[in-house]
Amino acid sequence: MLIFVHGMLSNADVWHPVIDFFNERGFSCRAVNLREGLNLRKARIRDYVDKVKAMVTENDIVIGHSMGGLIVQKLAEETDIKGGVAICSAAPKGVKFRGGIVLASAKYAPRVIMGKPFKEDYKYVKKYMLVGVKEEDARSIYEKLEKESALVTYELGMNRIAVDENKVNCPLLFIATKDDRLCAPELVKRVAEKYNAEYRLYKGCHHFFYNDSWRDIAEGIYDFITKL
Repeated sequence: MLIFVHGMLSNADVWHPVIDFFNERGFSCRAVNLREGLNLRKARIRDYVDKVKAMVTENDIVIGHSMGGLIVQKLAEETDIKGGVAICSAAPKGVKFRGGIVLASAKYAPRVIMGKPFKEDYKYVKKYMLVGVKEEDARSIYEKLEKESALVTYELGMNRIAVDENKVNCPLLFIATKDDRLCAPELVKRVAEKYNAEYRLYKGCHHFFYNDSWRDIAEGIYDFITKL
């Protein structure tokens, strides 16, 4: 089975076209809603990892986007899975972000301290996640995004989640998109190098679901997983 894990602010619905792609090719698929059933005032990435960990088997391939890509790395470290794909992946501890993003995120510190779930403002999302997306489309995409746990936002923003690459035994594929300013190609490439994993670069922005690049990426994933 293919298990799909969404990123921060997102939900399982974003995977619909990708799941249709793989269903048509004979794969069983399941998309996880990470926040469902959790108290977002207390939720941490550990809770998200445990939710996915409870449903995977050694025969499953886990495909994650952004934060979901980091969850893929944790699953590969902690359990037996057939393989993993991380798209525009968040970085584990020790693989550094670019300073500009950290500074841009600093204004959200009071919300993190308050512990109240929130989503970043439109200007931030457009600049880092929706590069090249038309204004009207970008506004529509932004409205579909959901509030995220402040603790999860803090853990990601401060690069707190460690992964021991020596405990990862399954094949991994890391995918970056050229216009991604949140998880930039050079960052994703450094993450891939941590695991001596395969790395591929495609056109598109961080939220690749909303333009034609998703199909090229799906084709690349199909090529990778059919060789496992």
